[in-house]
Amino acid sequence: DKEITKYPLIKTFANYFKNINFLNSDFSFTETGSFFFKRASAYGVTVSYLPMFSKQNEILFGDPHSIWKRNDKGSETHVDRTMNVWGSGGAHSTYFKKIDEIVINIFNSPLKDQPVGIADMGCGDGTLLKHLYRLVKNNTLRGENLDEFPLLIVGADFNQAARIASSETLTNARIKHHILHADISHPNKYAKELKKQFNIELGDLLNVRSFLDHNRIYLSPKKSYSQRISQSTGAYSYKGRLIPNNELKQNLVEHLQAWCPYVKQFGLLVLELHCLAPHQTAKNIGFTTATAYESTHGYSDQYIVEIKTFLNAAKEAGLVSEKHNMARFPDNDLATISINLFKSK
Repeated sequence: DKEITKYPLIKTFANYFKNINFLNSDFSFTETGSFFFKRASAYGVTVSYLPMFSKQNEILFGDPHSIWKRNDKGSETHVDRTMNVWGSGGAHSTYFKKIDEIVINIFNSPLKDQPVGIADMGCGDGTLLKHLYRLVKNNTLRGENLDEFPLLIVGADFNQAARIASSETLTNARIKHHILHADISHPNKYAKELKKQFNIELGDLLNVRSFLDHNRIYLSPKKSYSQRISQSTGAYSYKGRLIPNNELKQNLVEHLQAWCPYVKQFGLLVLELHCLAPHQTAKNIGFTTATAYESTHGYSDQYIVEIKTFLNAAKEAGLVSEKHNMARFPDNDLATISINLFKSK
């Protein structure tokens, strides 16, 4: 109490939280307050896009390229990337239980049949890598044999702020690691850099990523899509140009196809965000995250598709999802999150 009353601004917020029943009279958490504060970091993703929403008039009626402008330091101007990375890290914890189950099974297999390590493309603040290292160390056969079979930890990210944050997280946790710049859209370049810098084969690792495939920089399809039919209901654009859904589907297939050579043996563990059909969202206002995420991602040239569309594209690309390693959240028709362990045919 004494510490809080020293700072007028903090006291003002504390009194507000008491008023809405988040804090007790002694400033301890109520049950309701504890529920919301434990999930507060997940809102960091949406909040990080406030710079973009403040420029909606320009984006909609002016120059759509404005969201790609960078400041004098070379940082993005449409999103607070540090806040975004922090928020993304907080959002992971909800889905760790299923991911844990998959990873434990992999690293409980015979030692000679296990990947040499874990590579997280889009490592963010390193939260997932730290969690997975400790999970393997404390709960698996591999963890009992780390002296003989060390677990390589690789973090890759396109954003410098994320690479710095990830390195700090892993260093503070005393986890030996390798961090490098890489782009999810170019796994071949990623593999070459990993080999060049650290003498590690990308295909020898369990590849993981969370909420990243939809955030790839758009590339025009190499193959024709004129005869392709897409059942996706999403709306997509790139730098102000409307992208027809059949074109986006072809782009997604080619994007996933590029990863096939590197996930044949140990797989690709993907945690991904999805959209819902507009009629589903309209009927369930307040019961789904679709409104917030389809706004933040739609205006910033990101490409979330329905779970069915995503799985269909993966299958066409040559990636097969093992049914016992699949999950969706929530586990009903309003699912906007999926977990899959893909392996290429």
